Amino acid sequence: MSTLNDLVAQSEYIADKKCRLENQWHSYHSTLIRAVTLSNKKINHQFTCSIDNDIRFKLFNHFTVCIHLDNGFYNQNIAYRINLNDASEAEQFLTFAHATLDENNKIDEQIDINNQQEVFQHYLNKIQPIYQCIFDALQSKQPITAALKKLLNSI
Repeated sequence: MSTLNDLVAQSEYIADKKCRLENQWHSYHSTLIRAVTLSNKKINHQFTCSIDNDIRFKLFNHFTVCIHLDNGFYNQNIAYRINLNDASEAEQFLTFAHATLDENNKIDEQIDINNQQEVFQHYLNKIQPIYQCIFDALQSKQPITAALKKLLNSI
């Protein structure tokens, strides 16, 4: 039988873990935005306002990339998603990559969430298939959205 003290201790432990995850997410969020916006590399990204607690970038002034922690209590999975719809259509984000935020301030057990260069390189690695797909579609004169949908369905 649990005592009130046991419940209080469990409650504090759970709340602390949840708060730590939220703080880690905010650190990653800030580091990634700084890394992209301060980069002198021309990757055709513009930071846009986020809806909730996500990160949004506009690629080539057309495609919106949304990065967020997946739904659910204490979910450590980061989802990288892209909206392929035109501005006149309702947003429909499709996942193209995942990462894991761990308790040691690391992404995928190796990237320090406070290291701008590491976070930026990690992000570039995540979006590289999107850029490659757009590049290949342009080179072969294929419809870009159809190529991206095919890529995303294969992931």
